[in-house]
Amino acid sequence: MNKKIETLRDKLKSLDIQGMIITNPVNIRYLTNINAEGVLLITRRENVYITDGRYMEEVRNSLTIEDEVIVYNVKDVTREDYENFFTFCENIGFEETNLTYAKYKEYMHKYKINNFEETEGLLEKFRIIKQEEEINLIKKACLITDNCFEHIRKFIKIGMTEKEIAF
Repeated sequence: MNKKIETLRDKLKSLDIQGMIITNPVNIRYLTNINAEGVLLITRRENVYITDGRYMEEVRNSLTIEDEVIVYNVKDVTREDYENFFTFCENIGFEETNLTYAKYKEYMHKYKINNFEETEGLLEKFRIIKQEEEINLIKKACLITDNCFEHIRKFIKIGMTEKEIAF
């Protein structure tokens, strides 16, 4: 299973939250590498991503088998599907800084949620702590930046414009 989602599930369990609706695109990308419009549901049984049909191929290409995310086209999700995603879930988490009141009410009704719980920046706190893969990517980015700077130092002069340097 996806380690980030697994860590999230463990934290939700410790908070007595049985599922979560993730709407912040940055948090969705952090958890799944998906960079498309949609909503990520962490349910009792599965991880579900609901997106527009235009993004289906891009979403499927972003995921691996290890992610264990089921992708739905929003047009194919029935009212019963929405109601069943959080069956037997007492408390469902949501990102309070990324959800309008109108969407809050819509989700309460659409998903038949008993108790909607604020997660108080839970995923943002996860993103602060970097995993080994993320640290390696940061190191690689720093190396690229250092190499670019060394290259530029060979020809940059006082009075040059930014466009001249970029060219």
